[in-house]
Amino acid sequence: MLPKVKTILYCTSLGPHAPYIFGYAYSLAVALDARIVALHVVETLNTKQKALVDKYAGAGHLAELLSRVEARAASEIPKQMRKILATVSGEQDWEKLVSDIVIAEGRTEAQVLEHVASRNADLVVIGAHTEASALDRLIGTTARSLVKSCPVPVLTVQVPG
Repeated sequence: MLPKVKTILYCTSLGPHAPYIFGYAYSLAVALDARIVALHVVETLNTKQKALVDKYAGAGHLAELLSRVEARAASEIPKQMRKILATVSGEQDWEKLVSDIVIAEGRTEAQVLEHVASRNADLVVIGAHTEASALDRLIGTTARSLVKSCPVPVLTVQVPG
């Protein structure tokens, strides 16, 4: 019996290659009669990073800055995602396949795994890119880690260039 893919979790950093990567999720959703959940994760600082920022910017400034960034992200990121989705699939077509646009906060890998479970995703589509090292350029660190830890298949889309 072949596996049934009903929900595709499309993960995006909203970078310049987001439409290209979404194209794969969209094509698969059309071919498999599946729905897409689009996920963008806003990375949070770890304890050491927060302490460093507080030391140089003053206590409380980080919380105020993060609050403003989160408020802007909550309003702007869905608009950016809609624009990206529409460039690939047409102005109205993306709404037929994208069941939800989710903005999450935390560590990317943990959030992807959490949303795979909570959304009953059958497949993850993520870009495989980074600037860190030659190995990391082949498949990004988050994508590489997800391939090892994700309970469902992960399609890593190598970006052009």
